[in-house]
Amino acid sequence: MRSFLKHKPFFCAALLLLVLTLPCRDGFTRERGGMPVVTIQGVTDSSLRGALVSLSPLLWPGSQPPASEAALRSRARRHQERLLDALAAEGYYAADVSFELVWATPHPQAVFDIAPGPVYRLTTIEVAYQHAPETPALSPPPVYVSSGLQAGAAARTRAILDGEKQIVREATNAGFPFAAVYDRRVVVNHDTQLASVTYFLALGDELVFGVPRLEGLDKVRPETVLRELPWREGDTYRATLLDEAQEALRKTGLFTVARAMPAPPNEATDGAIPIVIEVTERLHRSAALGLQYRTDEGVGVGGQWEHRNFMGRGRRLRLQTNLTELEQSLSIDYHINQFRRPDQTLTLHAKAAQLDPDPYRSRRFDIGAWVEREITPEWTFGMGPALRISQVDERRRRQEYFLLSFPLQVVYDRRNDRMDPVRGYRIANRTTPFLDVTNLGAYFLKNELNVSHFLQFSAMPSLTLATRLRIGVIGGANRSDVPADERFYAGGGGSIRGYAYQKVGPLDEDGYPTGGRSLTDWSVELRKRLSESIGIVAFVDGGMAHASVYPDFRDTPQWGAGIGARYFTPIGPLRLDVATPINRRKGLDSRLHFYVSIGQAF
Repeated sequence: MRSFLKHKPFFCAALLLLVLTLPCRDGFTRERGGMPVVTIQGVTDSSLRGALVSLSPLLWPGSQPPASEAALRSRARRHQERLLDALAAEGYYAADVSFELVWATPHPQAVFDIAPGPVYRLTTIEVAYQHAPETPALSPPPVYVSSGLQAGAAARTRAILDGEKQIVREATNAGFPFAAVYDRRVVVNHDTQLASVTYFLALGDELVFGVPRLEGLDKVRPETVLRELPWREGDTYRATLLDEAQEALRKTGLFTVARAMPAPPNEATDGAIPIVIEVTERLHRSAALGLQYRTDEGVGVGGQWEHRNFMGRGRRLRLQTNLTELEQSLSIDYHINQFRRPDQTLTLHAKAAQLDPDPYRSRRFDIGAWVEREITPEWTFGMGPALRISQVDERRRRQEYFLLSFPLQVVYDRRNDRMDPVRGYRIANRTTPFLDVTNLGAYFLKNELNVSHFLQFSAMPSLTLATRLRIGVIGGANRSDVPADERFYAGGGGSIRGYAYQKVGPLDEDGYPTGGRSLTDWSVELRKRLSESIGIVAFVDGGMAHASVYPDFRDTPQWGAGIGARYFTPIGPLRLDVATPINRRKGLDSRLHFYVSIGQAF
């Protein structure tokens, strides 16, 4: 029994994950009486076999079984040609496919015997340069482009088509906006089992960026659009810069549609092509209202008002309020794009809040500035000064603070989706030095590292394994000198589900949390998508807030586990989680906790 209790968290986790991996009713194979069965023989390569088997439903796509063997044989001949085409697309140009019908009840069979033969290889890959179709070849060519194909690689159709796209992409990024591959020639030599490819590229004129032409503007100022363009007039034309411009305009939140394209070729003058920027403005003001319910925090309501084109300059002004039993707050943010450089933003922020969890009551006012720079699409760096004036009441004392801080944050984000990721990972580290300006001897440094990872199973794309780890430390001051609202706490919907908010960690003699100087907590979720709008989750959370400066792994972590449901919407999933503490502390922890909010747990 002791051995079972010791490993109880892991037994519970395994049971919950097993429940998720069971197939739902729609996942069972349903046999239709009389429908033909396709059997593939003679293929040992697993990827090739998978590609051929995936075509099996095309043999008999109807809902009624074949009326006769002759009808099935006619369909089998067409499927034979389909399999030959699929084999050629994979480089098997000498493949042979035969079939045999077994007309039996309850399911007739079509058995396809396949002899793939050798894989044909690429030998010569050439690009024929011309100014336009029907014009002489250009020698030497004004620009060299590559298809990305390598001699000796399998002569697959997809690779050849991808090579064509790469040629056009490289040419349009080298100053030729109207470059196009108008023809390609693939010559297959069955004696040598080799294939040569020739692409016929019409380059058109070499041009530079001309005057932008803005279409569709109403209340947004032209300079708001122009400052988002990543090129200057006279720069060499590059198609990727048009893609960047569209993405930048989309991120402003000012437009429902944003397209950038070169004007027709006949509008080019003096070697410059005008660029047409088409936009459709969205409503610049919006209001939102959100609700949440957690058994440990009670009912909460949040409201937001936003102006995305403040003063007509594309700047964002946001007012936000949050009212729960534990927090009442009002904040204002003023967001300035392209602050002093194109990849940098400035946010001026202020917030008044009252926090009233069990360990303390905090009334505070924060004001500050935050500068964030996008180093690359994955790397983001942010920093900025902030000042907090607060009054913090603990059970036996009241403290007033005038904290000056200067947080620095580095984020590396490789997730495929910010709202509902299924692949990739995110690493964020935030370091914040604090100094009490009324007591220069009181200073401390707070560091928090958050890592999350998402793995989508290739064999079952509807299943995602999501993991999260958070580590925090506070150094430079005794725990009593660190404000209670800056210490680390664990437990609750954003931490260890199954435990009350901030109730995991050091406790005083009366069982009230005192907060820690370090923290470790983690989560493992198995997420299964049942349909476009419905999903289920099984999860295990664990962790502990520690009294020591660094995490003390001798402290026994608290474990929570549960299940949840997700309803997916355009703004993110609606979340309902039910969790229970695994190693429940008698007289301190409830048996069940419920969490209702918007967005995944992490």
